[in-house]
Amino acid sequence: MAKIQIQIRDLEMEDASFILEVENNKEIWKVSHTQEDFSLKDIEIFIAKNLVDGLLAGQKRWMITINKNRCGCIDLFDYDVKNKRSGIGIVIHPDFQNQGIASKALDLMIKLCKKDLELYQMFCTIMPNNLHSIKLFESKGFVKSGTRKNWTFYENKYFDEFFYQLKL
Repeated sequence: MAKIQIQIRDLEMEDASFILEVENNKEIWKVSHTQEDFSLKDIEIFIAKNLVDGLLAGQKRWMITINKNRCGCIDLFDYDVKNKRSGIGIVIHPDFQNQGIASKALDLMIKLCKKDLELYQMFCTIMPNNLHSIKLFESKGFVKSGTRKNWTFYENKYFDEFFYQLKL
C-alpha cells in the first residue's frame, strides 16, 4: 500500500481552477468573509501577486496536496514581521474532508512559521458553531483568548467569532 503524503507547496498558475472552485463555494463564505463570486481572471491575478509579493503583501497562500493532488489551501494573513505574528486560515475541498489532511497541513505550517519565518505567535478566528475547526486548532495548542461579539455580518445577521492564539 502506498504511503499517503501530505505537503504544502507554493501556488502555481495551474491551481487557478481549483482555487476558483474553493473560493466560490458559498458554504464557506460565512467564514471566509467572501461576498461575491470571483472570476478566473481574479484568481489568476491573486496567484501572480502571491508568487511575486509573497508575504511582503501581508498574506500568502499555499496549496495543500495529498500524493501531489490538490486538496485544499492554507493561508497566512495579517502577517506582521515587526511583532512576529500572523493569522492562519485553512480550507479543505469537500471531497477531501475528514481524512486528517487539515491536521497534517497545520502541523507543517506551524513548523514553517516557527523555523523559517521565526514567528512568535499565530492566531485564527473561528465561528462558535464550527466545531471541527475548534477541535483542530485546540488540538495544535491554540488557546481561545476571547470572543469578538457580533463581528461578522452575513446574510443580514451578525455572528460572533472566537479568537485563538498559539505561542510558538
